[in-house]
Amino acid sequence: MGLFKKKNKNISLLSTFDGREVKYVTKRVVKPDGAVEYLIVGKMGRIAVIDDQIRIICGEKDIFNCKTENSKYFLLMSGDGVTVEGENTVSGEYDTVTAYYSYYRK
Repeated sequence: MGLFKKKNKNISLLSTFDGREVKYVTKRVVKPDGAVEYLIVGKMGRIAVIDDQIRIICGEKDIFNCKTENSKYFLLMSGDGVTVEGENTVSGEYDTVTAYYSYYRK
């Protein structure tokens, strides 16, 4: 029927970073001693939301690929990027990546 179908309320949030060009992508790594480190894993790419997948691509290499319903995504307070976390099908692990947008004057 569709009358009581669950609606995705984050469609507008997904559309804000869909198709954006990326300056660089960092990955959050927790060391065994508990220290947190951010490693740059890619430069010059794009974020794409295709059907139910969030993909972050740098050059010819996939950095992050996850289903939207299994992921969490937050815009940075500065407005120049997005943090996405979830089960990454590229690495097979639960990853947290931050993609920083390229800046274009409008």
